[in-house]
Amino acid sequence: MYKMPLDKYNRGLQMKPRKKSKRFKILFLIIFLLAIYGAFHFFRKPKEIIVEQVEEITQENLVEEPKKEKNNLRNYKISEGDIPAEVFSDYAKFDANDTLALLNASEDVFDFTNLKIGQNIRFYFNGEDRANKMEYDKNTEEMIVVERDGDDFLVKEEKINYEVKEEIARGVIDDFFYVDALEAGLSEPTVLEVGDIFSYSIDFTTEIRQGDEFVFVYEKRKRDGVDGPDGRILAAKFVNDGDPYYAYYFDNDGEGGYYDGEGHALERQFLKAPLSYRAITSGYTGARLHPITRTVTAHYQIDYAAPIGTPVVASARGRVASAGWENGWGYIVRLVHDNGYTTHYGHLSSFAKSISRGTSISQGQTIGYVGSTGWSTGPHLDYGMKLNGAPINPLTLVQPKGAPLDESNMDEFREFKNSYNDILGL
Repeated sequence: MYKMPLDKYNRGLQMKPRKKSKRFKILFLIIFLLAIYGAFHFFRKPKEIIVEQVEEITQENLVEEPKKEKNNLRNYKISEGDIPAEVFSDYAKFDANDTLALLNASEDVFDFTNLKIGQNIRFYFNGEDRANKMEYDKNTEEMIVVERDGDDFLVKEEKINYEVKEEIARGVIDDFFYVDALEAGLSEPTVLEVGDIFSYSIDFTTEIRQGDEFVFVYEKRKRDGVDGPDGRILAAKFVNDGDPYYAYYFDNDGEGGYYDGEGHALERQFLKAPLSYRAITSGYTGARLHPITRTVTAHYQIDYAAPIGTPVVASARGRVASAGWENGWGYIVRLVHDNGYTTHYGHLSSFAKSISRGTSISQGQTIGYVGSTGWSTGPHLDYGMKLNGAPINPLTLVQPKGAPLDESNMDEFREFKNSYNDILGL
């Protein structure tokens, strides 16, 4: 059996440890280098950021930045089903005591339990959890302002401030007035206002003709850079079937209103029609075949066809003589007016609230709704007028001009009117 010499055996034992130690050192060296490389890049980026911050802070023109308020304004539009207390809690962070104090403070200014759907309410914060100010748009012209002082509230009504400029809308009737006026740039409420302004001279339901022309100067309003509702119509011209009609808004000693070119108020005693209707189905005549009795009788009134529920308004200021059921008339309202005039409104489906005998009525106030009660073959309004007890035709009634401006205001009115001559083509 061969035996390794002792000296070779010892050398073999010594060589193996040396080989292992060399590998370990190489591995350690690699790990060490990687650690240095990583540390270098780890500390390098923060160092650059610190340098940039120092350069910013040492700028000569640096001013101290004010503290920014978090969520300074919260805007909310009232939705159907909203409960005011919940709105105040969710958006103003008011607790029950705050809400009660607010309602008590506002009772003589505004009832916050009746928030209107679609109206905006704004909450302002000055760094506190609870809103320190609140604004609610009561309508397009006024807002309710609430300011909180600790646990107390100050409530007041303020006018909404708009940026206002004059705009011009021109058009020719091609389809029908409503559509053509919208295409000319008027908003829907302004289009309806035009109908009201000229309602004593023109029946916009039946008398508008293709080719009629219009020019309106009106207030275009903005609020915080956003379009708001249109303001007043300042001057207007409407050419109906070749006849020009003019309207100017003038402040007559604190009472603004519309006047014609001669300074007479456009308002007359009677409106041209007491409702918006589709057609006149029966006119004023001394001999008409009654559709139910099949007998020829006088029809001293006007039948306006309109959908059930169409609002019916008083054609003039007056007083309710009666409101109830009358045989063939169905539900009917009878009004007494100045200068010996009376009017009636028959075949109604129902009466407006508070309509009862003796009630005072303003012109244009809703008194009932179109129906088909009594002796009626379809939904319509039977509208009649009498003067000193004798029937007269509402469609041919010639009304005197409205009251003129006082002579002391005429120079100012003429100056205002003449400023729009070029625009209106005068």
